[in-house]
Amino acid sequence: YLPYFRKNQKALDTYCDEPAFGGESGAYYKFGKILARKFAKVDPLEFESTQLAPPSAEYCTHILKAHRTNQPFRLNGNVRNDGLITNLTQGCCVEVPCFVDRMGIYPTKVGALPPQCAALNQTNVTVQGLACQAALTGDPELAFAACALDPLASAVCTLVEIREMVREMLAKEAEWLPQFAGRTLAARKPVKVTPKTKGIEAPLDPALAIGNRFGQLATMKVKKPKA
Repeated sequence: YLPYFRKNQKALDTYCDEPAFGGESGAYYKFGKILARKFAKVDPLEFESTQLAPPSAEYCTHILKAHRTNQPFRLNGNVRNDGLITNLTQGCCVEVPCFVDRMGIYPTKVGALPPQCAALNQTNVTVQGLACQAALTGDPELAFAACALDPLASAVCTLVEIREMVREMLAKEAEWLPQFAGRTLAARKPVKVTPKTKGIEAPLDPALAIGNRFGQLATMKVKKPKA
């Protein structure tokens, strides 16, 4: 979720040096591919034990137990942000402490996060919101915008590279994305300045006035003070 740890090979070697889900690139994809191939013609349930295993650390069985027995269970759950975290987008998905009993799930109000934490969270909230809009409208430009703002993608890829990646993904997954049918993401070439291109005079932008002042100072003739 963060752009700092997969920017280059040095960062990968430092922070993502464990195999598989310890940081290996493409781990989820590789495992999915292996399992899809292994069970392509076999139902894995045929080989599962019929004996119930003890509850794991995952929340699902504990939530069901709390709902059926009315014994409260506390978890960190993903719920709609209806004023729970006040400095994140209302209506987005947030993870907050929740309690479960027979009557349902009760999320607790957190209030405002420290601004630096809220800022990191908001980068992903924005991506998720754009992705949802893309899925609902079938707009490939919104899908591209979501990927372009993704912290991991934007840490290592240019806009042209991200755009081409999204084009390839939409084409490969078209069977499962019917809302995008007939709508393709236009290709874009990198902006290049041809050789011998001559610049033109442009009106001075107030924001660039300081650049002019630097130029004046750099070319100003001055006399060095006597020692």
